[in-house]
Amino acid sequence: MQAEVHIDEDRLVMQFTESVNAAGDEPAARNAYREGFNLLRSQLPMYPVSGPRASAIFESAASTMRLLAARCLPLGMAVAMHLYPLCALQCFPLPLLSPARFKRAMLLRTVRSRSLILANAGSERAKGADQPLVAAQCTDGVRIDGTCEYMSLASVADIVFFKAKLADNDGAVLCAAELRCDSVRIGKWKFSGSMRLSDTSSATFTSHVVPHGRYVLVPRDEGLQCISDYQRCWFHLFLAEMYLARLEHLHRAWGLPRYADHVIGLNEMSRLREYSLHLLDHLSPGADIERLQKTTSALKLRVSLMAQSTVTALHNRDAPTAADRQRLAADAGELGYIKSQPTTDERILRSIGALS
Repeated sequence: MQAEVHIDEDRLVMQFTESVNAAGDEPAARNAYREGFNLLRSQLPMYPVSGPRASAIFESAASTMRLLAARCLPLGMAVAMHLYPLCALQCFPLPLLSPARFKRAMLLRTVRSRSLILANAGSERAKGADQPLVAAQCTDGVRIDGTCEYMSLASVADIVFFKAKLADNDGAVLCAAELRCDSVRIGKWKFSGSMRLSDTSSATFTSHVVPHGRYVLVPRDEGLQCISDYQRCWFHLFLAEMYLARLEHLHRAWGLPRYADHVIGLNEMSRLREYSLHLLDHLSPGADIERLQKTTSALKLRVSLMAQSTVTALHNRDAPTAADRQRLAADAGELGYIKSQPTTDERILRSIGALS
């Protein structure tokens, strides 16, 4: 679970961040982001291997995550929003002859053959959005209206995954919607400073048609919840991977002390990671994923607590120059986002009885 250091790739990431940060206004910065991202994707593996074992698929994607997140956590977060839904889509256990399995195969073939970049929309913090996504069935597919408040890779993604409530009943629809069209409007960047590199914006859909073959109707809440829980487990694993890589980098870069509880924590997280991948490999169609969810939630929480300890260590670190103080503040600030991604620390603590 150590950060992998490759000099050429590190230089590539540094050039990317410097070009975006040197751009003037947001439109110029977005153009720099697109150019830099296209160079990155030409040099780094952006698609997991194909195969039957979820653990092997995860490991193939995790190498890219470690490399990016160690050098630039916001960029790692952005690319995770492409990799984790792609892995979850590829590995979700479906009955052999189900229509959903055929639709998935066709979508994955399209994504790989056209080298498309995916995004994922929706989070706990976005539940209070003023314009939730609503779907209405129409002749050509389903028509989508509403706003996804948080979507990373907004400048470069080709397809976004999201769920929307059906307008005429209690069901829902899972969509893989095209982003580069007139019926989709991308908002301004949600974050400033270094977090701009997550490329996070809102996406507003106005009478946007998702064609047949690019959506799945889910008539029952429990089915939708199962899919959401499974996807969330993958995100927990990706969060742990990229934050641990970043923490390793920061401990080396700032010379932070390594106490016994830090080493013990790394060992505990390694065991949780190993067990999570074991559960992923042996999950069958229709299986209860509660055990997987509890395990990946525990891993995410443990990494979050370690990140918060590192924030304290960074704040206590001597900074002789103004530039050092600014960099320390930025490094510490980036680590705070894991507390609300994607299952909040508070929610996990409540689920295990640590909070009333």
